[in-house]
Amino acid sequence: MDTLDLLKKLVALPSVNPRCIRHRDDLAGETRVADFLCALAAENGIGARRIETVAGRPTVIWDLPADNGDPGAPLLACFAHIDTVWVPEMPDPFHVRLEDDGFYHGLGVTDDKGSLTAALLAALELKKRGGAPCRFAVACTSDEESGFIGAESILTEHLNPDAAIVMEGTNLDVITAHKGTVRWRVTTRGVSVHSSLVPAGENAIYKAARAVLALEKLSEELIARPQHRILKFPTLSVGTINGGTQANSVPDFCEILIDRRLLPHETPEQAKAEICAALDGVVDYEISDRIMYSAPFEIDENAPFVRRMLDEARKFKPDAAIRGLYCSTEAGNTGGFRIPSVVFGPGDVACAHSVRERIDLAEIDKAVQIIVNTAENFR
Repeated sequence: MDTLDLLKKLVALPSVNPRCIRHRDDLAGETRVADFLCALAAENGIGARRIETVAGRPTVIWDLPADNGDPGAPLLACFAHIDTVWVPEMPDPFHVRLEDDGFYHGLGVTDDKGSLTAALLAALELKKRGGAPCRFAVACTSDEESGFIGAESILTEHLNPDAAIVMEGTNLDVITAHKGTVRWRVTTRGVSVHSSLVPAGENAIYKAARAVLALEKLSEELIARPQHRILKFPTLSVGTINGGTQANSVPDFCEILIDRRLLPHETPEQAKAEICAALDGVVDYEISDRIMYSAPFEIDENAPFVRRMLDEARKFKPDAAIRGLYCSTEAGNTGGFRIPSVVFGPGDVACAHSVRERIDLAEIDKAVQIIVNTAENFR
């Protein structure tokens, strides 16, 4: 199976994260891709495990033994997620097409089915060669775009690699740090009355507006803090606001959703305390428990596995660099289990989640060779 053929087959199978789309069972969920991956593994004599910690949200692990059959050989794992976001404006999203810019476009070609293609092709190549000195696994994970349930569940119970390549679009650079993500809901409450009787009511949206202005000030303070050498500063954003029922009623309820990006030394508890300190005395409010958390990630750029990956990447991309990402990845999960990890893959994550999502097939092919070479030298 060649690169384009496999990429087309993966993209043609809708696997939109259910939290990104509603009332479209024909598009939502990872089941279609998981079925395909299990069948492809069977066709090629590769062991596959299908794991559903949450019903209907499958993760698939491909397992290749070491070339000498040693069950105790070191284990190298690639993590590539099989869910995508939904971009309703994208034309013909499940059809991979070559555009005038020379790139292939389609939903998930960079995030993350181009990387998934590379990891699977690397496994198929290693299988054809009779394996590598290490054991090799491809963890095809669910729910990366929302709650990371796939990666977290398999690391807890099913997979304990000695090193991990977390596959995302890095243009073949080696990522050694990224920010974490944590989110909360803040609610303000008021007293609803007819809009002609404003003095008798309390407007929850006005209260929320004061909260938003206080959070804007906190956001500016975060940006002004001393910077991380790779990731610069933490950020805070109010992403949504929702309140009231109609124009002629004073609203008694308003809710805002806060997104906070964490540096590696920060914790959700510290970040929440800062939010509360910014709001206390400004407005009466309620703040939820965290509704989403993905840990930040950082590894010493001189760690042996990092240097090995960088050396292999530079054989195919001489200017491959060590750098950081501002978004979150499953390296936050692998790093939490103290697994030496890097984030690496074809394509550019900056074009993901948009109608501009695209990938260069040559980068996928280079990623395959980099992964294969890394496995063959992993002892």
